[in-house]
Amino acid sequence: MKSDRSATLVLRVWLESGSDDFRGRLTAVDTTVGHEGGEVTLGVVSSASDAVEAVRAWLDDFVGGRAPSQ
Repeated sequence: MKSDRSATLVLRVWLESGSDDFRGRLTAVDTTVGHEGGEVTLGVVSSASDAVEAVRAWLDDFVGGRAPSQ
């Protein structure tokens, strides 16, 4: 039985103590049946534009059929 590819991307953000600056961590997991993998940290970001670019790169990798890059 052929299984569709699937993956999960988590973007966790938090505010730095005493400021309005934020940090974020992007974590991906291959959730394809039979190929489930461990968590892979894709990057740490500190701006909205960096977060958007990291998500875009991950989606490009996923849609392109490649494993998520590190």
